[in-house]
Amino acid sequence: MGHFPSGVTIVTTWHGTAPIGTTASSFCSVSLEPPLLLVCLDHANPALAPIERCGRFGVNILSAECRDLALRFATNPEDDRFAGIIWRASAEGAPRLEAASVFIECVLEDAHLAGDHKIVVGRGVRIDHASAAPPLLYHKGVFPRLA
Repeated sequence: MGHFPSGVTIVTTWHGTAPIGTTASSFCSVSLEPPLLLVCLDHANPALAPIERCGRFGVNILSAECRDLALRFATNPEDDRFAGIIWRASAEGAPRLEAASVFIECVLEDAHLAGDHKIVVGRGVRIDHASAAPPLLYHKGVFPRLA
Protein backbone atom coordinates (compact mmCIF):
# COMPACT_ATOMS: atom_id res chain seq x y z
CA MET A 1 0.00 0.00 0.00
CA GLY A 2 3.02 2.25 0.37
CA HIS A 3 3.10 2.61 -3.42
CA PHE A 4 -0.07 4.71 -3.26
CA PRO A 5 0.81 8.36 -2.53
CA SER A 6 -1.33 10.13 0.03
CA GLY A 7 -1.64 13.42 1.82
CA VAL A 8 -0.72 13.70 5.49
CA THR A 9 -2.96 14.80 8.33
CA ILE A 10 -2.81 15.11 12.09
CA VAL A 11 -6.01 13.99 13.80
CA THR A 12 -6.64 15.71 17.13
CA THR A 13 -9.08 15.42 20.02
CA TRP A 14 -9.13 15.59 23.80
CA HIS A 15 -7.93 13.01 26.33
CA GLY A 16 -9.72 14.40 29.36
CA THR A 17 -8.52 18.00 29.51
CA ALA A 18 -5.31 17.40 27.53
CA PRO A 19 -5.05 17.59 23.75
CA ILE A 20 -3.99 14.42 21.95
CA GLY A 21 -3.11 13.89 18.30
CA THR A 22 -1.69 11.45 15.81
CA THR A 23 -0.37 11.53 12.26
CA ALA A 24 -2.62 9.78 9.75
CA SER A 25 -2.22 9.32 6.00
CA SER A 26 -5.25 7.00 5.66
CA PHE A 27 -7.75 9.81 5.18
CA CYS A 28 -10.31 10.53 2.47
CA SER A 29 -13.65 12.07 1.62
CA VAL A 30 -16.64 9.72 1.89
CA SER A 31 -19.66 11.85 1.01
CA LEU A 32 -20.51 15.41 0.06
CA GLU A 33 -24.09 15.25 1.33
CA PRO A 34 -23.87 14.83 4.20
CA PRO A 35 -20.22 15.93 4.43
CA LEU A 36 -18.46 12.78 5.65
CA LEU A 37 -14.79 11.81 5.79
CA LEU A 38 -12.86 8.87 7.14
CA VAL A 39 -9.58 8.26 8.85
CA CYS A 40 -8.16 4.83 9.68
CA LEU A 41 -6.42 4.34 13.03
CA ASP A 42 -4.68 1.28 14.45
CA HIS A 43 -6.46 -0.25 17.46
CA ALA A 44 -3.35 0.51 19.54
CA ASN A 45 -3.30 4.20 18.55
CA PRO A 46 -3.58 6.25 21.77
CA ALA A 47 -5.88 8.80 20.06
CA LEU A 48 -8.53 6.24 19.05
CA ALA A 49 -10.29 5.70 22.40
CA PRO A 50 -10.32 9.46 23.19
CA ILE A 51 -11.93 10.18 19.80
CA GLU A 52 -14.63 7.61 20.52
CA ARG A 53 -15.19 8.96 24.06
CA CYS A 54 -15.15 12.64 23.10
CA GLY A 55 -17.24 12.27 19.95
CA ARG A 56 -15.41 15.20 18.33
CA PHE A 57 -12.13 15.41 16.48
CA GLY A 58 -10.21 17.64 14.11
CA VAL A 59 -8.38 16.79 10.92
CA ASN A 60 -5.41 19.07 10.36
CA ILE A 61 -4.31 18.78 6.72
CA LEU A 62 -0.60 19.51 6.47
CA SER A 63 1.35 21.52 3.94
CA ALA A 64 4.75 20.51 2.53
CA GLU A 65 6.50 22.64 5.18
CA CYS A 66 5.08 20.47 8.00
CA ARG A 67 7.25 17.35 7.58
CA ASP A 68 8.78 17.69 11.07
CA LEU A 69 5.34 18.18 12.62
CA ALA A 70 4.07 15.01 10.91
CA LEU A 71 7.04 13.05 12.24
CA ARG A 72 6.57 14.49 15.72
CA PHE A 73 2.94 13.29 15.91
CA ALA A 74 3.89 9.89 14.43
CA THR A 75 6.51 9.08 17.08
CA ASN A 76 6.51 8.33 20.81
CA PRO A 77 2.97 8.88 22.12
CA GLU A 78 4.34 9.32 25.65
CA ASP A 79 5.83 12.69 24.67
CA ASP A 80 3.76 15.88 24.88
CA ARG A 81 3.40 16.36 21.14
CA PHE A 82 1.75 19.76 21.65
CA ALA A 83 4.62 21.24 23.70
CA GLY A 84 6.22 24.21 21.98
CA ILE A 85 3.87 24.38 18.99
CA ILE A 86 1.10 26.88 18.31
CA TRP A 87 -2.41 25.44 18.60
CA ARG A 88 -5.81 26.45 19.93
CA ALA A 89 -9.19 24.96 20.58
CA SER A 90 -11.35 25.51 17.49
CA ALA A 91 -14.82 27.07 17.61
CA GLU A 92 -16.34 23.62 18.18
CA GLY A 93 -13.58 22.58 20.55
CA ALA A 94 -11.14 20.24 18.77
CA PRO A 95 -7.42 21.11 18.93
CA ARG A 96 -6.42 23.03 15.78
CA LEU A 97 -2.76 23.23 14.79
CA GLU A 98 -1.75 26.67 13.60
CA ALA A 99 0.58 25.15 10.98
CA ALA A 100 -2.24 23.21 9.26
CA SER A 101 -3.20 24.49 5.82
CA VAL A 102 -6.77 23.20 6.25
CA PHE A 103 -8.63 22.25 9.43
CA ILE A 104 -11.84 20.19 9.42
CA GLU A 105 -13.88 20.00 12.63
CA CYS A 106 -15.79 16.72 12.88
CA VAL A 107 -18.36 14.99 15.01
CA LEU A 108 -17.99 11.23 15.22
CA GLU A 109 -20.56 9.66 12.90
CA ASP A 110 -19.51 6.01 13.17
CA ALA A 111 -16.56 3.65 13.67
CA HIS A 112 -16.08 0.28 11.97
CA LEU A 113 -13.73 -2.56 12.80
CA ALA A 114 -11.42 -3.37 9.90
CA GLY A 115 -8.67 -5.85 10.72
CA ASP A 116 -6.10 -4.25 12.99
CA HIS A 117 -7.59 -0.77 12.41
CA LYS A 118 -10.80 1.12 12.97
CA ILE A 119 -12.36 3.21 10.24
CA VAL A 120 -13.46 6.40 11.97
CA VAL A 121 -16.16 8.28 10.06
CA GLY A 122 -16.61 11.95 10.86
CA ARG A 123 -19.23 14.47 9.81
CA GLY A 124 -17.57 17.74 8.89
CA VAL A 125 -19.23 20.61 10.77
CA ARG A 126 -16.69 23.36 10.09
CA ILE A 127 -13.73 23.90 7.79
CA ASP A 128 -11.00 26.54 7.92
CA HIS A 129 -8.69 27.19 4.97
CA ALA A 130 -5.54 28.84 6.26
CA SER A 131 -3.13 28.40 3.36
CA ALA A 132 -2.89 27.45 -0.30
CA ALA A 133 0.58 25.94 0.26
CA PRO A 134 1.42 22.67 -1.53
CA PRO A 135 0.37 19.55 0.42
CA LEU A 136 2.62 17.28 2.43
CA LEU A 137 2.75 13.95 0.59
CA TYR A 138 3.73 10.48 1.77
CA HIS A 139 4.93 7.79 -0.67
CA LYS A 140 7.07 4.68 -0.14
CA GLY A 141 8.16 5.80 3.33
CA VAL A 142 9.31 9.30 2.34
CA PHE A 143 7.83 12.78 1.94
CA PRO A 144 8.30 13.72 -1.73
CA ARG A 145 7.58 17.22 -3.02
CA LEU A 146 5.40 18.13 -5.98
CA ALA A 147 7.40 19.23 -9.03
